[in-house]
Amino acid sequence: MVMRLWKKAWKMSTRDKKTFTVFALLYTFLTFTTSFMLDYVITSPDPLRSAFFYPLVIIIVASLVLTLLYAWLTVRRNRKVWATLKCIGWRSSEISWLILGYIFYTTIMGLFITVEFCLHWVAITGYIHSAFPDLITEVEPLVSLQAVGLTVAIFIAVQFVGYIAARGRITKVRPMLALKRVGE
Repeated sequence: MVMRLWKKAWKMSTRDKKTFTVFALLYTFLTFTTSFMLDYVITSPDPLRSAFFYPLVIIIVASLVLTLLYAWLTVRRNRKVWATLKCIGWRSSEISWLILGYIFYTTIMGLFITVEFCLHWVAITGYIHSAFPDLITEVEPLVSLQAVGLTVAIFIAVQFVGYIAARGRITKVRPMLALKRVGE
Protein backbone atom coordinates (compact mmCIF):
# COMPACT_ATOMS: atom_id res chain seq x y z
CA MET A 1 0.00 0.00 0.00
CA VAL A 2 2.72 2.46 0.97
CA MET A 3 4.80 1.73 -2.14
CA ARG A 4 1.75 2.40 -4.31
CA LEU A 5 1.30 5.77 -2.61
CA TRP A 6 4.97 6.63 -3.03
CA LYS A 7 4.72 5.81 -6.73
CA LYS A 8 1.71 8.11 -7.03
CA ALA A 9 3.61 10.80 -5.12
CA TRP A 10 6.48 10.49 -7.59
CA LYS A 11 4.09 10.92 -10.51
CA MET A 12 2.30 13.86 -8.88
CA SER A 13 5.48 15.69 -7.98
CA THR A 14 6.93 15.38 -11.47
CA ARG A 15 3.62 16.51 -12.98
CA ASP A 16 4.08 19.93 -11.38
CA LYS A 17 7.30 20.61 -13.30
CA LYS A 18 7.96 24.22 -12.35
CA THR A 19 7.65 23.81 -8.60
CA PHE A 20 9.44 20.46 -8.64
CA THR A 21 12.37 21.82 -10.66
CA VAL A 22 12.79 24.94 -8.55
CA PHE A 23 12.67 23.08 -5.24
CA ALA A 24 14.87 20.21 -6.47
CA LEU A 25 17.51 22.74 -7.55
CA LEU A 26 17.21 24.60 -4.25
CA TYR A 27 17.66 21.31 -2.37
CA THR A 28 20.65 20.54 -4.59
CA PHE A 29 22.26 23.85 -3.69
CA LEU A 30 21.48 23.43 0.01
CA THR A 31 22.72 19.83 0.19
CA PHE A 32 25.94 20.65 -1.63
CA THR A 33 26.73 23.69 0.50
CA THR A 34 25.76 21.83 3.68
CA SER A 35 28.01 18.90 2.76
CA PHE A 36 30.85 21.23 1.78
CA MET A 37 30.68 23.25 5.00
CA LEU A 38 30.07 20.17 7.13
CA ASP A 39 33.22 18.62 5.69
CA TYR A 40 35.26 21.60 6.89
CA VAL A 41 33.55 21.67 10.28
CA ILE A 42 34.20 17.93 10.80
CA THR A 43 37.88 18.19 9.86
CA SER A 44 38.63 21.35 11.85
CA PRO A 45 40.32 20.93 15.24
CA ASP A 46 37.70 23.11 17.01
CA PRO A 47 34.37 22.70 15.19
CA LEU A 48 32.57 25.49 17.08
CA ARG A 49 35.24 28.01 16.13
CA SER A 50 35.36 26.94 12.52
CA ALA A 51 34.63 29.67 9.98
CA PHE A 52 31.89 27.49 8.48
CA PHE A 53 30.01 26.59 11.67
CA TYR A 54 27.59 29.53 11.83
CA PRO A 55 26.91 29.60 8.08
CA LEU A 56 26.22 25.86 8.37
CA VAL A 57 23.63 26.50 11.07
CA ILE A 58 22.06 29.21 8.89
CA ILE A 59 21.87 26.81 5.92
CA ILE A 60 20.25 24.09 8.05
CA VAL A 61 17.67 26.61 9.28
CA ALA A 62 17.14 27.71 5.65
CA SER A 63 16.53 24.10 4.65
CA LEU A 64 13.95 23.83 7.45
CA VAL A 65 12.20 26.96 6.21
CA LEU A 66 12.36 25.68 2.62
CA THR A 67 10.86 22.35 3.66
CA LEU A 68 8.03 24.05 5.54
CA LEU A 69 7.39 26.31 2.55
CA TYR A 70 7.35 23.37 0.15
CA ALA A 71 4.99 21.38 2.39
CA TRP A 72 2.70 24.38 2.75
CA LEU A 73 2.70 25.03 -1.01
CA THR A 74 2.04 21.37 -1.74
CA VAL A 75 -0.97 21.25 0.54
CA ARG A 76 -2.26 24.70 -0.43
CA ARG A 77 -1.99 24.27 -4.20
CA ASN A 78 -3.51 20.80 -4.21
CA ARG A 79 -6.37 21.30 -1.74
CA LYS A 80 -8.97 20.31 -4.31
CA VAL A 81 -7.01 17.16 -5.14
CA TRP A 82 -6.78 16.17 -1.47
CA ALA A 83 -10.48 16.92 -0.99
CA THR A 84 -11.35 14.83 -4.04
CA LEU A 85 -9.28 11.95 -2.73
CA LYS A 86 -11.12 12.18 0.59
CA CYS A 87 -14.45 12.17 -1.31
CA ILE A 88 -13.61 8.92 -3.07
CA GLY A 89 -12.68 7.21 0.17
CA TRP A 90 -9.04 7.92 0.89
CA ARG A 91 -8.17 8.35 4.54
CA SER A 92 -6.11 11.23 5.88
CA SER A 93 -3.28 8.82 6.68
CA GLU A 94 -3.07 7.70 3.04
CA ILE A 95 -2.98 11.30 1.87
CA SER A 96 -0.29 12.00 4.47
CA TRP A 97 1.83 9.18 3.02
CA LEU A 98 1.31 10.76 -0.38
CA ILE A 99 2.52 14.13 0.92
CA LEU A 100 5.52 12.49 2.59
CA GLY A 101 6.46 10.85 -0.69
CA TYR A 102 5.94 14.15 -2.50
CA ILE A 103 8.34 15.99 -0.16
CA PHE A 104 10.91 13.19 0.06
CA TYR A 105 11.06 12.62 -3.68
CA THR A 106 12.00 16.24 -4.31
CA THR A 107 14.67 16.11 -1.61
CA ILE A 108 16.07 12.81 -2.84
CA MET A 109 16.35 14.23 -6.35
CA GLY A 110 18.34 17.16 -4.94
CA LEU A 111 20.61 14.75 -3.07
CA PHE A 112 21.02 12.61 -6.18
CA ILE A 113 22.04 15.63 -8.26
CA THR A 114 24.57 16.62 -5.57
CA VAL A 115 26.14 13.16 -5.44
CA GLU A 116 26.19 13.00 -9.24
CA PHE A 117 27.95 16.37 -9.41
CA CYS A 118 30.56 15.24 -6.88
CA LEU A 119 31.20 11.99 -8.79
CA HIS A 120 31.59 13.89 -12.05
CA TRP A 121 33.99 16.31 -10.37
CA VAL A 122 36.23 13.43 -9.29
CA ALA A 123 36.01 11.81 -12.74
CA ILE A 124 36.87 15.02 -14.60
CA THR A 125 39.74 15.94 -12.29
CA GLY A 126 41.01 12.34 -12.47
CA TYR A 127 40.96 12.48 -16.25
CA ILE A 128 42.76 15.82 -16.31
CA HIS A 129 45.31 14.45 -13.83
CA SER A 130 45.97 11.40 -16.00
CA ALA A 131 46.22 13.47 -19.18
CA PHE A 132 48.22 16.35 -17.67
CA PRO A 133 50.00 15.17 -14.49
CA ASP A 134 51.75 18.51 -14.02
CA LEU A 135 48.49 20.48 -13.99
CA ILE A 136 46.79 18.72 -11.07
CA THR A 137 48.94 17.11 -8.39
CA GLU A 138 46.20 15.28 -6.49
CA VAL A 139 42.66 14.16 -7.21
CA GLU A 140 40.42 14.85 -4.23
CA PRO A 141 36.65 14.82 -3.96
CA LEU A 142 34.89 18.08 -3.17
CA VAL A 143 33.24 16.62 -0.08
CA SER A 144 33.80 13.48 1.94
CA LEU A 145 31.36 10.61 2.01
CA GLN A 146 30.96 11.11 5.75
CA ALA A 147 29.78 14.71 5.24
CA VAL A 148 27.30 13.66 2.54
CA GLY A 149 25.92 10.90 4.79
CA LEU A 150 25.52 13.32 7.69
CA THR A 151 23.84 15.81 5.37
CA VAL A 152 21.37 13.14 4.25
CA ALA A 153 20.54 12.38 7.89
CA ILE A 154 20.07 16.08 8.68
CA PHE A 155 17.84 16.64 5.67
CA ILE A 156 15.69 13.59 6.40
CA ALA A 157 15.17 14.86 9.96
CA VAL A 158 14.23 18.28 8.57
CA GLN A 159 11.81 16.64 6.11
CA PHE A 160 9.90 15.03 8.97
CA VAL A 161 9.27 18.48 10.43
CA GLY A 162 7.77 19.55 7.09
CA TYR A 163 5.75 16.35 6.95
CA ILE A 164 4.31 16.97 10.43
CA ALA A 165 3.31 20.49 9.41
CA ALA A 166 1.69 19.20 6.22
CA ARG A 167 -0.11 16.43 8.07
CA GLY A 168 -1.74 18.99 10.34
CA ARG A 169 -3.00 20.94 7.34
CA ILE A 170 -4.19 17.81 5.50
CA THR A 171 -6.51 16.79 8.32
CA LYS A 172 -8.21 20.19 8.03
CA VAL A 173 -9.12 19.72 4.35
CA ARG A 174 -12.80 18.82 4.11
CA PRO A 175 -14.27 16.64 1.35
CA MET A 176 -16.95 19.27 0.67
CA LEU A 177 -14.26 21.45 -0.90
CA ALA A 178 -14.17 19.07 -3.88
CA LEU A 179 -17.92 19.33 -4.39
CA LYS A 180 -18.00 23.13 -4.65
CA ARG A 181 -18.25 24.77 -8.02
CA VAL A 182 -15.03 25.41 -9.89
CA GLY A 183 -15.47 29.19 -10.02
CA GLU A 184 -15.65 29.60 -6.25
